Amino acid sequence: MAELIYSVERVFGDYLKDNQFYNIPEYQRGYKWTDKQINQLLDDIKEFETGDDEDLFYCLQNITLVLNAENKLNVVDGQQRLTTIALLLAYLDESERVKSKLVYSVRKPSNEFIQHVISNNDSFLTNIVATNDFDAFLSETESNGNDYDYQDIYFMYQAIHTIDNWFDDNESIVKTAFKEKLLKNVKLIVNRIENTKEQELFMNLNAGKVQLDGSDLVRAILITRVAKQEMEEFDSTEVKDVVRLNERRIRIGWELDELNAWWSKDNVLEYFSNLTNLKTGEKETIKFEQGKHPINQLYKIWAESKGENEIKLGLFETKNTNALDLYVSIILLHRTLKDWYEDREIYHYLGFLFSQKSISFNEVWNEWNEENRTRDQFILFLKTELKNCVFGKESTNESEDTGIQFWLDKIKDYDTENPTNWYETSQLEKILLLLDFIDHSKKKENGIPLPFLKPKYFKNFREDKEHIYPGTPTQFKDFKKQSASVLGIKNYIKELNKGYEADNKIKWSCSEIEWDEFSEEEKNNKLSELKEQIHQKRPINSIGNLVLLHLSINRGFGNNYYADKRITVINNTENGEYVRHHTLKVFVKQTDNEDISSWTMQDIRNNADKIHNTVKTFFNFNNEVEQ
Repeated sequence: MAELIYSVERVFGDYLKDNQFYNIPEYQRGYKWTDKQINQLLDDIKEFETGDDEDLFYCLQNITLVLNAENKLNVVDGQQRLTTIALLLAYLDESERVKSKLVYSVRKPSNEFIQHVISNNDSFLTNIVATNDFDAFLSETESNGNDYDYQDIYFMYQAIHTIDNWFDDNESIVKTAFKEKLLKNVKLIVNRIENTKEQELFMNLNAGKVQLDGSDLVRAILITRVAKQEMEEFDSTEVKDVVRLNERRIRIGWELDELNAWWSKDNVLEYFSNLTNLKTGEKETIKFEQGKHPINQLYKIWAESKGENEIKLGLFETKNTNALDLYVSIILLHRTLKDWYEDREIYHYLGFLFSQKSISFNEVWNEWNEENRTRDQFILFLKTELKNCVFGKESTNESEDTGIQFWLDKIKDYDTENPTNWYETSQLEKILLLLDFIDHSKKKENGIPLPFLKPKYFKNFREDKEHIYPGTPTQFKDFKKQSASVLGIKNYIKELNKGYEADNKIKWSCSEIEWDEFSEEEKNNKLSELKEQIHQKRPINSIGNLVLLHLSINRGFGNNYYADKRITVINNTENGEYVRHHTLKVFVKQTDNEDISSWTMQDIRNNADKIHNTVKTFFNFNNEVEQ
């Protein structure tokens, strides 16, 4: 069939051929819509703006039909919607339109009731509206020999009252205009199934109770409307026009399938999941679930690009009066996002910013679409946002680089009496993450660049902050044993003091005789004083001595020496475990010290210097041309 979506006018009009009618078969449960569902439908139709354009429509989901041997169209799914529309049309004086077109085979009294309502024989519908109590209505009809005491009849009765009350509450609504909108602009997807056992189909539909997703309906809107708008002169009586129309619809379907296939990739969906937190509107019955239909992530981002704070089907039905414009804007957005995803710098910069929730998609989208904005300027904008994210925006009237200068100074603050204690600062983790994706975002003229960072690693992924030189070295545990000697402690301190001036040397005095006379508690106190002095005079908590490491690796270390940690990290990397590039560089000893068996205080200094220079270079700090 040339069309997939039919207006209410056509569903109860020329869709039915040769005296066909919609039959609610015996296996259906009967009508059961509540006032909430009916009011929602009426509110949606009321709020829906058509602009006098019949191509704009409110989609009331789908109905599934099976044509049986008796030329009946059995309603396998959608009887609640069809029944509600029939009752609503009867209320709006459209009895002739629906008369004999909806039959309830569920039970004879139910069918008699709805036929009386539709035809309004003997003012039947009018009397229902005038009766406010169902029991009173039953008493009145029983005197006429009718038994209407059934659940589905009760719900039909209440539906009529809900419709009447809604129009009473909305006095400004002109019924004739509302009816016109209902007939021409409320549409259903007619899903007609052939060559199948309808009871089996019914069981399959109801076993899972799978509702149409928002992506299904957007797809239907695009396929039916875009192709027709592209054909400026379409004649439904011309076979060649119908063939061309269907060919274009098939092609649009393929294009949407290609989009969905790309968005179905795990890394793509995970990467873009941070771009928007848009949820389906609370009042919406149609959900946009990207877990089941990944293309919904694109539709959510599209909605946010239009300034929306929630996604709903009405955006695709009314916001764009021209379906072709809607389609073009979705395709353009998809191509832009794909371009970002495939650009090494933009991919990593945006990935970090969105994972840290430091910027909205709208801000980025508006910057990208700024008139005369070049790609290089856009990337510079992202780097500025990165700087603000990691180092904070300064509220003072000083230089815009005050914030980064403060932290650059702290990175190299490892020689004072109170060296930087990074261990508890939020900047520590951000800078360590920054170092990682700086390496991954670099383009190489020669050699193979690092692979794109997986989306889950843009933030801490079950990682600990690990001291390379241990915060509590193994020696201290050894020293606390009774066998520990003063000579061993002095040799340890001698190693710590290498390369330091007198003022920064670790001082510890105790003779063998004094040590032997100490109680166990006194020895522990003496060692605690030594540990405190080391932490004061040595950059144990300097950023140069800290890395991020997955807890599965880190928590097996204890307080091991560098050489033992190094072997463990390298072995885990070779076995496929993920180790951040910055962390790996530390453990393959990319410092000026070639001794791979130990991690010295000089290594900590050298590593901090490298971090300082990397950050400074990345942000072009103090580069007058960039500023």
